Amino acid sequence: MTQPAVENGAPDPSQPLPTPPGPSPTEGETRRRAGRRVLLIGALVVVVLAGALAAGTLPRLRQQQQLDAAATQAAAQPPRVTVAVARRMAPSADRVLPGNCLPLMEAALFARATGYVSRRLVDIGDRVKQGQLLARISAPDVDDQLAQAQANLVQARATLRLNEANAVLARTVLNRSLSIQAGQPGAVSQEEIDQERATVGTTTASVAAARASIGVNQATVQQFTDLQAFQKIIAPFPGVITARNIDPGDLVTANSTTRELFHVMRTDILRVFVNVPQAFATGITIGQGAAVYRRDEPQKQYSGKVTRTANALDPNTRTLLTEVDVPNPNDALRPGMYLQVKFVFGRNVFPLMIPAAALATRSAAQRVAVLDDQHRVHYRHVELGRDYGADVQVLTGLKEGDQVVVHPGDDIPEGTAVEPVPLSK
Repeated sequence: MTQPAVENGAPDPSQPLPTPPGPSPTEGETRRRAGRRVLLIGALVVVVLAGALAAGTLPRLRQQQQLDAAATQAAAQPPRVTVAVARRMAPSADRVLPGNCLPLMEAALFARATGYVSRRLVDIGDRVKQGQLLARISAPDVDDQLAQAQANLVQARATLRLNEANAVLARTVLNRSLSIQAGQPGAVSQEEIDQERATVGTTTASVAAARASIGVNQATVQQFTDLQAFQKIIAPFPGVITARNIDPGDLVTANSTTRELFHVMRTDILRVFVNVPQAFATGITIGQGAAVYRRDEPQKQYSGKVTRTANALDPNTRTLLTEVDVPNPNDALRPGMYLQVKFVFGRNVFPLMIPAAALATRSAAQRVAVLDDQHRVHYRHVELGRDYGADVQVLTGLKEGDQVVVHPGDDIPEGTAVEPVPLSK
């Protein structure tokens, strides 16, 4: 039987449909392996992310737990406060005051003769002895004036001898005339006798004038001798030359204070001047010991002694000027230094002292937070004495050995139990 024709290319429903081509067994296995690999990688990523999250979260949770535990423990414990013990002052106290160091003696040497410097024998830093020649001034005019004065003195002495001889002669002539007149009256006229008496008076007066002239000439010689001695510049005391302002050939003028030739200081003993405040002025006594040192070297101290005081306070500063002499044989200290002077003062009264930071200042009165045997805070009103800066004197309200709170503030109520921590010095 003939099959009917299919129109318009439509498939024949009586014929089975063709099977589409499918993957081969090799391609299916590859796809399955790729799927398993993707799943494995995803699982690894999830595990890594979970581990990282756990590693970051768990320490934070543990830290938070520790903080919460510490906060709970701190809230359960009493607050920690710094405490100090009220103590008596020591029987003696050291007071360090600033001092100004000066030499025992110093002198500025000026010229007393006009001339040129012919020699200079010392310089800055040289040690000199008393009476040692430092420089010489050449003044020929003074030498010439001295020679003239000495010649005038010689002439005056010769004139005195001449006048004395004339006086002797005049007296002899008068005595002879008087003898003749007594033996032979009328042999010598009265006029001659009167004239000879006048001659005796004249010669006697000339002798007195010659002696006065000698005195004048001696004074003139001494004047120029002194001026000649001023040509030598000598050291007035043993010491050191600290300034030198001349050289050989320089012209210097007598009695001029505008140009200092040398400056000499005696430094084997130094004078340290201290202005002692009124609070300690009554404790200063002559002969009292004191230690002197430089601020940058407090371990090197030099012993001194109070030699004198002004014995009166300066009304402007209310301080007592005190001099401390310090032996300085090795020049360990130098004049002009700023030194520290330590005095030791004794006390007859030993006041109670607490730190100034322990005061709880209120508008009503001064109070102090004191701990009892159970470490509970109790506020006491106190009466204060002198303020020493870091410490303050307490007159009433405390007893020796009481524990006071330092920096009590406003957050410690009355009766609060606290944990005391000793104040570190």
